[in-house]
Amino acid sequence: MDNDQKAELYHSYLLSHDRLESQIADIKSEAAGRDLNKEQKEKIDLIESQKAEIVTETQKLFESY
Repeated sequence: MDNDQKAELYHSYLLSHDRLESQIADIKSEAAGRDLNKEQKEKIDLIESQKAEIVTETQKLFESY
């Protein structure tokens, strides 16, 4: 994979990560200062695991350096 392809993939990962962050913010705003309910916590946990996968994949892009 050349650097241009890595840059495109990195940008894609960044956009996905930002989208997931936005989803978490939306869930937290639904709670409006109250504690999150079980369903909201589960959604956030799922999204956090997806974010971790993206971080792992992003790190793989730079292992060759």
